[in-house]
Amino acid sequence: MKYIFTSILLVLICSNLSAQLKLGGTVNTLAKRPVAFAPVNLKSLDNSIDRNLQADSTGHFSFNNLSAGKYLISTSVLGYVPAQLNVTLIRDTAVYIILTSTNTQLSEVTITSSKPVIENNTEKLVYNVSSSITANGGDALAALSKVPGIRVNNNEISIAGKGIVRVMVNDRLVQLSGEDLTRFLKSMSANQISKIELIKNPSASYDAEGNAGLINITTKQSKKQGFSGNVQLSDKQWLHSPANVFGTSNYWMLNSSANLNYNSKKLSAYASLNVNGDHELEGFETDVFYPKQTWKQTDTGNYRMHEYSYVLGLDYKLSPKTTIGFNYLGGTTTYDGSDHINNPVYNQGGQLDSTLRTFATYHPIAISNSINLHSVIKFDTTGKKLSLNADYFNYYRTDRSDFESNTYLPDGSAIPSSNTRYHDNNKQNINVYTFKADAEIPTAFAKLAFGGKLSFIDTYSNAFYYNRTGINTLTYNTNLSNEFDYKENTQSAYINLDGEKKKWKYQAGLRGELTQTTGYSYTLNTTNVNKYFRLFPSALLSYQADTANSFALTFGRRINRPVFWNLNPFKSLYTAYSFGEGNPFLQPEYNTNIELSHTYKSILTSGVFLNITDNGFYNVTVANADTNLVYTIPLNFIKTYRVGISESLTLHPFEWLDNNEQVTAYHTSAHSDLLYINSIKGYGLYLATNNTIYFNKDKTFASAVNFWYQFPEVDHIGRADAYYKLDVGFSAMALQKKLNISLNLNDAFRSSANAVTTTVNDIREKFTNFQLNRFVQLAVSYRFGKETNTGKADTGNADERERAH
Repeated sequence: MKYIFTSILLVLICSNLSAQLKLGGTVNTLAKRPVAFAPVNLKSLDNSIDRNLQADSTGHFSFNNLSAGKYLISTSVLGYVPAQLNVTLIRDTAVYIILTSTNTQLSEVTITSSKPVIENNTEKLVYNVSSSITANGGDALAALSKVPGIRVNNNEISIAGKGIVRVMVNDRLVQLSGEDLTRFLKSMSANQISKIELIKNPSASYDAEGNAGLINITTKQSKKQGFSGNVQLSDKQWLHSPANVFGTSNYWMLNSSANLNYNSKKLSAYASLNVNGDHELEGFETDVFYPKQTWKQTDTGNYRMHEYSYVLGLDYKLSPKTTIGFNYLGGTTTYDGSDHINNPVYNQGGQLDSTLRTFATYHPIAISNSINLHSVIKFDTTGKKLSLNADYFNYYRTDRSDFESNTYLPDGSAIPSSNTRYHDNNKQNINVYTFKADAEIPTAFAKLAFGGKLSFIDTYSNAFYYNRTGINTLTYNTNLSNEFDYKENTQSAYINLDGEKKKWKYQAGLRGELTQTTGYSYTLNTTNVNKYFRLFPSALLSYQADTANSFALTFGRRINRPVFWNLNPFKSLYTAYSFGEGNPFLQPEYNTNIELSHTYKSILTSGVFLNITDNGFYNVTVANADTNLVYTIPLNFIKTYRVGISESLTLHPFEWLDNNEQVTAYHTSAHSDLLYINSIKGYGLYLATNNTIYFNKDKTFASAVNFWYQFPEVDHIGRADAYYKLDVGFSAMALQKKLNISLNLNDAFRSSANAVTTTVNDIREKFTNFQLNRFVQLAVSYRFGKETNTGKADTGNADERERAH
């Protein structure tokens, strides 16, 4: 089969499938200086084609997929005489447009431009981190939480009203989820990030992961000729209530980062370093309402953390048609802390019966390494190209813990027989190898993209528990210990068509993924094998009714695979009466997304959507009223229907104000397949406003006020309370805009953590995140280097980002 696929790939690449032509050129002044970002319009004389684009920083532009015929090309730039040129196209053609000055003196006029923080359209939402005031000085996870509509809760990243998304870095899927993913993102500085893209309906050329779509984090890589870069230092102080916890109010984070770039005609190199140190709190509360008792368990983690992350990359043009390069992303995170668990038990009358206290120390160390080798081969000027990628990702995490639990009577005296003590060591080692080939070929009716990907995942994890007796006596506990190996291999192939004709644009694709999984428990000597093949179609059809209005219909089917850790059947102790365990039989969930949208002048985007989740899984907490034992296990048992409407409004009502408003209203109906968990349904509403205010014409002094409010909603199989968040920031630039100073207040009302109530076995349970997100942060950054641009794309592998991933 693989030989047939390879032969087809080579034949399609080498053959000349169409007579599509290319019209390119440059816009220059009489002094032969490029006119950067000049708008260029191309019209066919029969009015069948009318296209607009913007030249790049070197004045270069290019129109592809044209038919032979007669065209009119024109441009109009402030300060120059408008120019137009008639072209008869019979082959690939290059033209040179020369603009002459109007010789009009403009006195005391300052033109200031900058990227808007938010750019939104039917296909994606782009959040320009480098333009955001409130994201400045934070980490990648905090920057994600600033994107309108994206929620970060309970180690889960999702879109309000639509579900879970997966994360990519530089167009490569990060094979981490849950706590591992959030800690990985915390190790990246926002100063290393250029932009965050929310890809709403990924085409078949993207990985099928992520129920509601994909998030792509693009790291900074400068276009400037020669050396350039920036350095940043920030300090964060958490503002808790009460201010003193565990005898101190000194909870802080100090971050320093630096980026360095070098560009020449053939070589592009970049590097960045990020160093963090902090003292922080983590925690949650779980309340279980038994018929005769109420258990209120609070878990507060007191941690000190040190982390380092690095980005290295190089791209080199072997020839005008071939580019090769590599990218490395790595880091080390070390925690040293303790968990303090307090679990009072109350009787029906509200009096204290007893208190269960648990103290555990943790010392996790996580090391990640990601290496990418890539090449882009352009076969001709019509757009035929082949992109090749080989990736290796490793995530290695160790931890050791000492655990002690005691029960106390209402008078504070301990019950001797209740003492429970454990010591454990655990390890997780994830290795991921991927190989991808992607081809693009323009045809007479559409751009054809096709390719394949091989993915090999091997994750090993263990947890070795020991009963601690006496002072230093350890006895191996065979009931709690576990050693597990999980392998997941996936072979995927796709084909995608993307084209336009007059007022219509269309995209249709199909991706097929064949997956084999094997989970082996060394402790239990059991093997679980699974094999499945799924098709993931995607489609987009849009119509440009006039210059102001466009309509689009999108369809896509996606998959959400379980976290590796959730497939491990080992037990993780919380207290002497509560634990969590994995489920080796856990299966992926599947999501179908349909949306009809309307866009008015890139100002207002309205949508009506339907999301259907099949075989949905969720961490179910099961409480037993007879034994008071509480355990958590992930299960497949939910089918969810969600229908809603969304509105996104982008306004610039004044020169000093940029404003974006978002509203998503929806109804969720979640059906349970388990007899002891009831189905649930209800409405939800999400509101967000993002505002940037400029205090001077040069836009060197500005502030941001961002607010969102999530009304009560159905969360998986529970009901979530309302929660909201207000961020306020100030930013000032000096030294020709090279020095930037920002001051931010995050989560001003300490109100951004959610609480979810579920009912299992007729026992009501409520899980509440501790609200530890309020902090004030001061960041100072300095940018250095020449101002001349090379005219290159943001990265040497920009072609890969444009092609299907």
